[in-house]
Order: sequence, then C-alpha cells, then structure tokens
Amino acid sequence: MKTRTLIFLSVLFTVCLPAPAAEPALKPLMLVPDQVVYQDDFTTPKPLDKTVWKSAQSTRWTIEDGVLRGRPSTPEFQATHKTHKGLEPRLALIKCPPSYVVQFSVRYVSGKPVPPLPARNIPSIDLGHHIGRVEFGVEGARLLAEGETVQLASAPDFKLELGRWYDVLAEAHDDEVVVQIADGPTLHGKHPAYKGDNHTLAIIGLQAGEVELDNVTLWSVKPETQPNWAATLAKLPPAELKTIRQKTPGQLAKEKAKAGDK
Repeated sequence: MKTRTLIFLSVLFTVCLPAPAAEPALKPLMLVPDQVVYQDDFTTPKPLDKTVWKSAQSTRWTIEDGVLRGRPSTPEFQATHKTHKGLEPRLALIKCPPSYVVQFSVRYVSGKPVPPLPARNIPSIDLGHHIGRVEFGVEGARLLAEGETVQLASAPDFKLELGRWYDVLAEAHDDEVVVQIADGPTLHGKHPAYKGDNHTLAIIGLQAGEVELDNVTLWSVKPETQPNWAATLAKLPPAELKTIRQKTPGQLAKEKAKAGDK
C-alpha cells in the first residue's frame, strides 16, 4: 500500500519517519489467506503483464501515474465491430487460483450515466466471466449469478460515486462468494453457478469512461474457514433469489448444449 510521510516535531530536533503500516480497513470474513499469489501497487511504469492480466475487447490498459488505468477501445476498433466493441474498459485478473482472497482499490473516473435495468453494460466487478457479478446501477449494488439474471444480495442505498476510490475485498470458494466494499455493503451469495473452472476477477468500467486500479493483492487460501464465519454469516441480510433479467437466446442455447453433454 502507498503510505504518506508523517513529520514529528520535538523540542530539540525534527525527524521524518515513514508512517506505520495502517491496519487494513477490510479483513476476510469467510476464508483464511495463505500465500500471496500476486501483488502490485503500480508505482513503477511497465508493460502490463499478460500472464497476470487480460484486457477484453481491445480496451486499452496502461500503468501510469501510479495506477493501472483503463480506457475503452479506439473509435476505429468500435467502427469495425457490431458487438463486443469495447465501449467500456474491461480487464481480468487471470492468475486467480480456484479459491482466493483478493483486495484492491478501484476508481470509476468517468463515463456515461448508468442506465437502469435491464441494461448489462454497466460498471461491475466480475468473479468469473458471466458467473458472478457485483453490479453498480441506479438500483444500488447487487450480487448476481447465472449470467447476471439472478440476484442473490443487494444494497439499494449504495450509490457509486465517480472519481472516488473504493477499497474492495472479495472472497471466492466453491459455490460461495463474499464481497466487501469499505464504507459500503457486504454482499454474500451461494449459488451452483459459481462452481466452475473460470477463476478470474474482472473490472468493467462505464461506457466511454476511464477506470483505475491500485494496490492489488491476491492470496491463495487455507482449507479452513475463519473461526467466526458462521456467526458473521448469521448477521448478514437474508439470502435473496430474485430473477431480474431473462436469459438471452445465447445463454439458453449454451445451457441446452451443456445439458446434452451430461
């Protein structure tokens, strides 16, 4: 984490010391971190490591000014594509193990106003491609599953502010996820759709806007859960299971094909 320098004054002399490491505002609720798999504060400008990160739809990402900054694809790219134009910056952390804890800071800098449901291309944090999603819309924050068609948890009063840094901690294991936003909601969901081999964490920005990432740390996890996880879970809002969108023809076709393989 980037730290500021504090200046301590005494009667006889003045010394400058680095600030002591602050206690993290967010701590894992469900899982116990083990080894650091990846960590970067983007202080040093360098090419994006493609073994760790994968940009989508030709959106543009660079490490500059101490952050990882994302922009939409070029107008030339958008003009040559009917779909998947890269209108919003999209980036995935592809180094995630099957179960993981990840902490990061994100800032949605700019972009077009967020549309209401049933729009899909709105700012979000994805846990697996079209598997789990924390979506930020005019309806607040919501945790989704099954290709963003089912709502498992929500925070209607949370309103995303452009230009504000948000600290986020996400935990994923088997069919269960927990996402905390500092000074915001804690969203928990358990759904069969969360199981699978697509272990990634992705950031999607606003249309025609920029988004920034900073202070990313990814951990593997130990087999056990946090000692007080059961008590913590009991205090969270009751689980929801609410259909908010109809599945697309493409989603239905994939489900049919998958069922035929069994």
